[in-house]
Amino acid sequence: MKTSEYTKVPSINECLNIATDTEEMIVRLGAIKELGPILVRMFPDVCTFLIADETTLNVADAQGELTTSLSISSVEILGITIFPAKPTLHADYKYVKALAADLKEKKVQAEKKGKTLVPIAIGGGTINDLTKRAAFEAGLLYFCVPTAASVDGYTSYGAALLSNGFKKTFECPAPRAVIADSSILSCAPAYLSSSGFGDLAGKIIAGTDWLIAETAGSGGALGTEPINPLAWAMTQTGLRSALSRSQEASKGNVQAIEILFEALALTGFSMQYLKSSRPVSGCEHLFSHVWEMANLSMNGIPVTHGHKVAIGTLCATAITEQFFSHVEAPKWIENSKSRETVVREAEVRAAFLGQNAADDAVKTALDKLLDEKRAKALKEHISDEWGTLRIKVLNQLMPYNELRTMFKTAGCPITAEEIGLKRCEAIKTAYKAQMIRNRYTVLDLIWDYGLMETVLESVEADKNYLT
Repeated sequence: MKTSEYTKVPSINECLNIATDTEEMIVRLGAIKELGPILVRMFPDVCTFLIADETTLNVADAQGELTTSLSISSVEILGITIFPAKPTLHADYKYVKALAADLKEKKVQAEKKGKTLVPIAIGGGTINDLTKRAAFEAGLLYFCVPTAASVDGYTSYGAALLSNGFKKTFECPAPRAVIADSSILSCAPAYLSSSGFGDLAGKIIAGTDWLIAETAGSGGALGTEPINPLAWAMTQTGLRSALSRSQEASKGNVQAIEILFEALALTGFSMQYLKSSRPVSGCEHLFSHVWEMANLSMNGIPVTHGHKVAIGTLCATAITEQFFSHVEAPKWIENSKSRETVVREAEVRAAFLGQNAADDAVKTALDKLLDEKRAKALKEHISDEWGTLRIKVLNQLMPYNELRTMFKTAGCPITAEEIGLKRCEAIKTAYKAQMIRNRYTVLDLIWDYGLMETVLESVEADKNYLT
């Protein structure tokens, strides 16, 4: 199907009409006042359980409007879990277990009263993901009150969590309702809004990688990943416009913040629609996952997801530019030795030496390892399709210099040092990033071509990148 089939950006209402989980989303000033009435309308005999951290609860209820909205609507608060503001909370599955146990206990209490328990996640991406999975394990639907336009996960299906040191997506439905008050979002620190901008900009690479995967899969050597036109429209059709109009979000501009939040929500709906993060997540997120698994921090404070994605997006853009600079298909370098499972396992274990993630990385890398026959078929197919694929990718890709300028205006990091890495470390993260997901990206293509080292050396030699 042609990606141009959907030329109009889907509206929030159109997304809600096709959403499988979320029935209502409001983004406007004063939206928090509608929390109680919406809860009661959806669940007439409702009580709730609040999940937040010390900062997000204070921000969301700074004027008492959140609790007042619940009180006026006679919504009983059956319990509260408040995580400490410091140290920074991680989206780690270990927190889900305890939270799910609390929710199950409160669910029983609610049922004895003849009521339905609906947890409310009050916070950013971490609080939302922990609540999303815990509510699912407790057999509950939940609401989300975002406190920053920082991630796309508020409306997405699934929760991205660390499990035994390995970052993966756990299945769980999106919230039943998202109540986003612009006055709350605009109070978020600038770095959280710029993080949301970085997460949104990463969709550019998600698009180029999906185009690559679609072409690579059509040759028969890989599983097919055809582009879904509606999911593509939700993520890509209005992307450049949204990026252009939301660059002032980190400066507290309410209109820019609303544009940013709605654009992120649209991409989240594409995940909810497909039950997959394929439309919104390419290798730029794999860079971020590697750094998160290593607890990348600056001055003891973990780097935000969106800022890691921003640098990952710059790295991925540089790699994609370099690889697709060839008018003719690059020369295939035979990679037969690395295609031996024993050799490949040793490479992966060496890359993740001393990390709990090693076993999961080995399994993933071996699962997607192509044998010689399939590798040859892929080579022949990509060679045949190179001209068409190259045009598609370069048309989708935002030129590196344009992207860097946009990031600088939006308050995103543009150098590796800004997130606590050396330039060469950030670029070479591509080796690990290629190992941790069975999802075809430009990193898999250059690895299959035997050109990973060559392309990365080319990127590192070009001082225009990550400087």
